Amino acid sequence: MIARLRLSHFRNYESIEVGWSPNLNLVVGKNAQGKTNLLEAVFLLSSGRVMRASQDARAVRHGAESATVEGVLQNRDVLSVVLKRAGRKTASVHGSPLRRASDLIGRFPTVSFSAADLALARGEPQDRRQFMDEEMSQIFPAYLRDLTVYKRALAQRNALLKAHAETRLEPELILPWDERLAEAGSALREARQEWIQELSPLTSAAHGRLAGSEKLSLSYEANDEANDRGGFLGALRSRLSDDLRRGRTSVGPHLDDLVIAVAGQPLRHFGSQGQQRSAVVSIKLATLESLQGRIGRPPTLLLDDVFSDLDIDRRDELVRSLVQLGGQTIITCTEESQVSADLLREANILRVSSGRVS
Repeated sequence: MIARLRLSHFRNYESIEVGWSPNLNLVVGKNAQGKTNLLEAVFLLSSGRVMRASQDARAVRHGAESATVEGVLQNRDVLSVVLKRAGRKTASVHGSPLRRASDLIGRFPTVSFSAADLALARGEPQDRRQFMDEEMSQIFPAYLRDLTVYKRALAQRNALLKAHAETRLEPELILPWDERLAEAGSALREARQEWIQELSPLTSAAHGRLAGSEKLSLSYEANDEANDRGGFLGALRSRLSDDLRRGRTSVGPHLDDLVIAVAGQPLRHFGSQGQQRSAVVSIKLATLESLQGRIGRPPTLLLDDVFSDLDIDRRDELVRSLVQLGGQTIITCTEESQVSADLLREANILRVSSGRVS
C-alpha cells in the first residue's frame, strides 16, 4: 500500500504531495484536471513504466527537463522514478539505484483499470498477452526472468532470420537461439495456462455478481501444439525453412492468445460496450483476488473512470465487491454522487482541479 505520493514536474503537476488512506480513496474532478495522472504516478512506482505514453518524455511537464515520482509505502519503503526528457529513466529504492526501472516490479503490487484496458476485450492478441505478462510478473519472479530471456532470444533469432534473407547466412547460427527459446518459451506457456485455469473461475464468480446470469469464461489459446521443451524445440526446427523465408519466428507464446467469452461467444466480436467493460472489470477483480492469494496481502487497486458505461445496479455491485475484497483502492470519478453515501462516509476524498489537489 502507498501512504504518500510526491510529484515534481509530472504531467500537469508542478509539485505536490498527496496522502492516501489504506482503504478507499476517491479522486474527484472534472475531465482533464489531473485525476488520471495521480493514478498513473502510482502505477509507475509499481511497474516502472508510464501507463499512457509510448515515450517517457511525454510524461514530463512542459518546460521541465525531468519529472520525479516518489512514493512512501505503508511498510516505509521509499520508491522513486525519475523520467527524463532526454535519456533513460532511473529508479531507486531508499535512494539506492536499481539496474532497471522494471526491477520495481513485485515491490509494490497493483491491479489497475483504465479505458486502455478495454483492449483486453476488444483489442488484439498482443493486448491480452501484455495483460498476462504484466500481472504474472508481479507474483512469479521466475516468470519475469523467463519472459526477459525469451524476449531477448526471440529478438536475436528474428534478427538472424531477417539477415538470412539478405546475406544467406548459415542456418546453424540460429540453432543456439532455438535452445533458449524452447526452454524459456515452454516455461512461459505452462505458467500462463496454469494461471488462466486459476483465474477463470474467479472471473466467472466476479462477473456473476456484476452481470447476473451472463456466464463469462477465460481460456488460453496456444498458437501451436508444443507442450514442453522438447515439443517446442521440435516445432522450431520443423518450421525453420518457413521462418527463414518469412524472416520471423512462427512458433511460441509470443503468438498465443487469451480467449474471453460470454455465453460461449467471443467477447471481442459479440460483446456490447457495457458487456466488455463489465467483463474487463471482472477480470481485474479476479486478478486482484488471485494476487492477494499468492502474495498474502491485497494489492493496491487503481480504478480510473470505472463507473462509465455501468448501470446503477452494476455500479453498486462493484462497490460492494470492493468492500468485500478489502485493501487499498483508489478510484477516479467526475462526481461524488457516483458513489453511495455509505461509502462516501468512509472514503478519503481528494478533489482535483487544474493540477491542484485539496
